[in-house]
Amino acid sequence: MWPERDVIGETRRLRLQVLNTSLLIAVVVGGLAFARTLTDAIDLGAWRVVVIAVVMYAGFIALLLARRLSYPVRALGFLGLLYLVGVIAFLSVGYLAAPALLFAGQSVLASVLFGRRVTLVILGMNVLTLLAVGALLSSGLAEVETTTFYDPSVFANWLRVTAIFAVFASIAVVSVDVLTTHLHQSLRDQAELIENLKGALQLRDEADRQRREAESQLRKEQERERSRHSGAGDTPR
Repeated sequence: MWPERDVIGETRRLRLQVLNTSLLIAVVVGGLAFARTLTDAIDLGAWRVVVIAVVMYAGFIALLLARRLSYPVRALGFLGLLYLVGVIAFLSVGYLAAPALLFAGQSVLASVLFGRRVTLVILGMNVLTLLAVGALLSSGLAEVETTTFYDPSVFANWLRVTAIFAVFASIAVVSVDVLTTHLHQSLRDQAELIENLKGALQLRDEADRQRREAESQLRKEQERERSRHSGAGDTPR
């Protein structure tokens, strides 16, 4: 009898693996981006950026270490931090590619961590956030940062942007890699199971063939035995 497969349990373990790996990347690789951002912000006197960077990085560390918290709390907290990063990026630089890609990546990660329903909610929230930020900036209630902290002609800014890109790209790549590796393993297990099933069916067919041959041979022996008894009974005394 084939062992039963706990598909729901496998899905939960897979999502937990993606979450833990993503948080680890956010802390380890993100530490470089955090250090670069903190140094540049202090040099330029951008204290708002300092506070935001410290709070965000502390949040990633807390979620990584808080293994006793339930999975939904940690996963939603992680997505919430990514959402805040995207909002701050939009308010800082406007509708450039980086914040939009961050929102898109967060939506994709939500589908991995939770599934369709939560992803649709987060996707809708991100769309509304884009419109809200656009309304704030276009109405003059908020202004895009124009300081040297975001000046593309300063190479130090490229170091910070590269580190941030490495964080979110690594999270996306690792998430996809975990899923594809699990899918490959599942397909390989399924192929092996099918081959085993084919072998079992072949053995069953061979056993049936041998049984039919044995039954046929037995019937022939019985017929010959009856013929001998019948011939012996007809012999005159």
